[in-house]
Amino acid sequence: MDPRLQQAAKSGSIDELYALIDENPYILENIDAVPFINTPLHVAAASGNIEFAMEMLNLKPSLARKLNTSGYSPLHLAVETGHTDFVSWMLKHDHSLACLKGRNGMTPFHLLVVRGNVDLVAECLLVSPECIRDVSVNGRNALHLAVVNDRYEVLQVLTGWIKRTMQRNAFKNEFCFLNKEDFSYNTALHLAAQKNDLQACFIFSSGNQLVKPNEVNGDGLTFLDILRHQGQSRDLELEQAVFKTRCKEATSLPKLGKATSDHFKTPITFWSYCSTGIKRLKSDTSEEGRAVFLIICTLIITSTYQTALQPPGGLRQSEEGGSAVMKQTFFIVLWVSNTIGFCCALLYTFCLLPVSSLFTTWFFWIGASLGVSYALAMAVISPHPVLFICAAFALYLLFPLYLFMEIFIALRLSHLKARPLSRMFVTLLKQRQSKA
Repeated sequence: MDPRLQQAAKSGSIDELYALIDENPYILENIDAVPFINTPLHVAAASGNIEFAMEMLNLKPSLARKLNTSGYSPLHLAVETGHTDFVSWMLKHDHSLACLKGRNGMTPFHLLVVRGNVDLVAECLLVSPECIRDVSVNGRNALHLAVVNDRYEVLQVLTGWIKRTMQRNAFKNEFCFLNKEDFSYNTALHLAAQKNDLQACFIFSSGNQLVKPNEVNGDGLTFLDILRHQGQSRDLELEQAVFKTRCKEATSLPKLGKATSDHFKTPITFWSYCSTGIKRLKSDTSEEGRAVFLIICTLIITSTYQTALQPPGGLRQSEEGGSAVMKQTFFIVLWVSNTIGFCCALLYTFCLLPVSSLFTTWFFWIGASLGVSYALAMAVISPHPVLFICAAFALYLLFPLYLFMEIFIALRLSHLKARPLSRMFVTLLKQRQSKA
């Protein structure tokens, strides 16, 4: 970079900047063409010259994301030099700069956490919530960095903010953030235990029910194990307090199941096949097709349920309640067809709800309650209430069984087709082993 341009950026002289541009119109283009370079915006950020930086970004916005030869962007340098006004202005100019990764995978948000600037950390979280998901090259997130650098106020801000988020998948993001493991399989709670940090441990334990205290790190140790391996620096009071909670040693935890590779090598079970088939059906259906089909199912559920309440021809009133006016044969045909439509609509709605969605669980209980009320409504107006209510619940059970039977038949047929080929491979393998 031209020393005169560097001096202009350091002093904040915009007039000198344009004098140099008048002398060489490609001066900024030449700087931008270099992959890693110390730009005038870096110099302005290190000096805190906001007006000069505004002019630079007006002329060449791409310089905001340029890394210098040390792996730092202008916002990184502004954080390092403590120019808080410059940092706040840059975040307002482009909030995504908080997630820009530099040296060691550190973002400006990470540097703010390390420096302990709680106000700018909170500002970053408000203008750029996605920065909470960023991790450094060693897999550490902002929570790890706050614990390592004893930034307790920042730790409170991070845990307090993540518990108050209302974005999509907020519950999942909170769980992943609090229990994130670095490349040594250490969570932030493990790091707090390694430092024997009572204050950090208290922050994690106070109101953070999603923190997993019995997670095992890369050394096979839990939070309680790490506290007990501190040697002379052991805090016995902290150990006793932790032991009284749900924290356990690694040796007392139940043994883990087979490794993932072993699990994939085992033959697939019938229930796993059914579960996979339903999830594939959900994931293969487009959002538009799913929305249309759910609307159709809703209309079918509404119309069939309305038929149960108001059958064709009306009801014959009596002291014990109302009964259908239509003949018994017609009522049986109506009951069978209407109930099948109602059951199919409920079943297909359940199958098409988003995978692993909380709405699936909610709909299960809502659908079950709706099925009970439908069976009671049809039984009351039927000629034989007890018989029809038993038949309705029997039909409810037959539909899932029919679905599983179809899957079982398909699975059985695929196994029968594959069996001759597998036998041939087994025979060939045995022949080769005998020759060897």
